[in-house]
Amino acid sequence: MIISVGRQTGAGGRELAHKLADRLGYTYLNKEKLLQKADELGYFEEMYEFYNEVPVNTLLQAISDNEIARASQTDVVREIYLKLLSSGDYIVMGRCANCFLRGQKDFFSVFLGADVEFKLARLLAQGYDEKSAIEYMEQSDAGRASFHHYYTGEEWGGARYYDLCINTARCGVDNAVEIIEFFLNHRL
Repeated sequence: MIISVGRQTGAGGRELAHKLADRLGYTYLNKEKLLQKADELGYFEEMYEFYNEVPVNTLLQAISDNEIARASQTDVVREIYLKLLSSGDYIVMGRCANCFLRGQKDFFSVFLGADVEFKLARLLAQGYDEKSAIEYMEQSDAGRASFHHYYTGEEWGGARYYDLCINTARCGVDNAVEIIEFFLNHRL
């Protein structure tokens, strides 16, 4: 099974993914570990390019963008995700897995969001100053939204694109882990 975790910056996604992986006995795949898995499957270059793509939403890009190349790249990423799905239990952080694996039997997607105060408090606790934390949240989330839309045409964080959306400011990260586990155990 693969669980995809999409998240807003500061909502606790990385912490949740680690805790959920420990609790369920799954392997957590961050960017580096996913690239390593892609390399083992013979797709390092394609996955590396996917991870390092910087979507730009300009008229010039729209004119020069090679839609066939992008479609081919998303097909390769989907293939990598499907091979992972058949080879173990993983938690994948972001990178459009919610779209590429949607509809697969052993797949579950979750999106974590929270209000600015909650996210800011978490980033301040990590050592950011307030101005840097706000800039980081805005830039990081804008980049994630742009990347997601570029590859999927979908709204990043849009509830209809995920199996479950959780506001971690309302329940906390630990309770979000329990909610996900409960949902997994009781889904149809």
